[in-house]
Amino acid sequence: MYRLGYFLILILCVTSCGEDIIQPLWEVDPDNQNYKNIEQWDIFELSFNAEELADTYSTPPLRGIFTHNGENKEINVNGFYDGDGVYKIRFMPTELGFWTFKLNSGIDTINGQQGLINCVNPSSDNPGMVKVNDTYHFSYANGEKYFPFGTTLYAWFLQGDALEEQTLNTLKSNSFNKIRMLALPKNYRYIQNQPEVFPFEGSGQSFNYNKINHEYFQHLEQRIEQLQALGIETDLILFHPYDYWGFSRMGMEANRKYLQYMIARFGAYRSIWWSMANEYQLMDDISDAEWNELGQYVSDNDPYGHLLSIHNANSGFYDFTKPWVTHVSVQVQDLAPMLQWQNDYQKPIVADEVGYEGNIPDKWGNLSAEKMLFQFWVGTTRGGYVSHGETYQHPDDILWWSKGGQLYGETPQRITFLQEIVNEYGNGLEGKPGEDYIAEGDGYILHYLGEQVSDIYSYDLPDNSVYRIDLIDTWNMTIQSIGNFQGNVQMDIPSKKYLAVRMQKQ
Repeated sequence: MYRLGYFLILILCVTSCGEDIIQPLWEVDPDNQNYKNIEQWDIFELSFNAEELADTYSTPPLRGIFTHNGENKEINVNGFYDGDGVYKIRFMPTELGFWTFKLNSGIDTINGQQGLINCVNPSSDNPGMVKVNDTYHFSYANGEKYFPFGTTLYAWFLQGDALEEQTLNTLKSNSFNKIRMLALPKNYRYIQNQPEVFPFEGSGQSFNYNKINHEYFQHLEQRIEQLQALGIETDLILFHPYDYWGFSRMGMEANRKYLQYMIARFGAYRSIWWSMANEYQLMDDISDAEWNELGQYVSDNDPYGHLLSIHNANSGFYDFTKPWVTHVSVQVQDLAPMLQWQNDYQKPIVADEVGYEGNIPDKWGNLSAEKMLFQFWVGTTRGGYVSHGETYQHPDDILWWSKGGQLYGETPQRITFLQEIVNEYGNGLEGKPGEDYIAEGDGYILHYLGEQVSDIYSYDLPDNSVYRIDLIDTWNMTIQSIGNFQGNVQMDIPSKKYLAVRMQKQ
């Protein structure tokens, strides 16, 4: 039923073509073109057919050392078992030029294999991994700025092909560039359906945490690949508390094995972000010290340093000063303190849950479209980022936030409008201290008036320079050019909510 779409992956089947690819390093001559060209930040994959070991999960069945010849840089990666006698190892070359590799394994036919790949320039649709940039912001590895405008789709990949394809089609027609989604199944209000397959062998509430269900993870990676093809980052949530089957209470040993497998399988995808947990405090089987241990484990064992965070319930933040945390991922209703959080943590702030546009009875899921959009503008002009979600009632409980499908709300197109304004500036905005929602950049000021209603706008421009002034109606998505000003700005504006003023130095 499930099929793999390896659109960016080179599969080398050693049993059938290994003699053409794998050979001792001292016999490889780059002039003979006896190597494979792999784009920078794409996936190089080796696949082997061999006997199934008694335990293919607790210890990685193969490991690889990849060495960049130009800089003598080494990257160590683990492989994994993918069922049906197939062993795989994946590598993402981060530097241009030749990489040599050598494999170690308890399987004789794999152990000692060596070879060469050539990392070539990436294509135009391959910007690389997203990393932290300028303390509070993000950029792709190629230097292009990245501004996260994400949405929430917790269990969308467990809803069957028809609904999942509809979700992908909806994403194609919208501009979201990050998805928050779970790696493990979810059981909660509005999402009571049982998955067709599970991540571990077993059923009901009895699963063997030493036996991976390969079909489950093959399907997950298919959907991650499809998101990447759409230019969407996957913020993959590794643990969560909304669990009927016991996956939230596997124990620390099983948790570490699972993390080891997830890094081996998904770490070479450039579009992956790791989120240790959704609402981590609700998982009372794991202590704060153990969360720190697990987070540090991912940080230490991820060869590429993907973005990594952890998400809180309403009972307080995690200690985001921990060195393994790359950015702050929070659930909040009030974004006014965002500047204080930046000062406290010295990291980018992503308000991944501010409530959801919808009409369900739960308070967190019945924000008006106006309130949802308000949160996006406040977060942006405070110098941070906000994620979207939608929870409109549906006769079959097909809520976007949990299962995907279609969007019914009024904010997605207006979020796109804001996104275009931010992209047009092209640099990360810094929030200006004070009660007003003002973001500044190099010769750029964006002032969101929010719920203020006035018929006169006044602002003192800096440095005696001339600025072009635009009035933005954030709800109706219009931009009106007012003219050039110097010194004090005084102008008449409509007496309505949700206006913004953009000032650009001439």
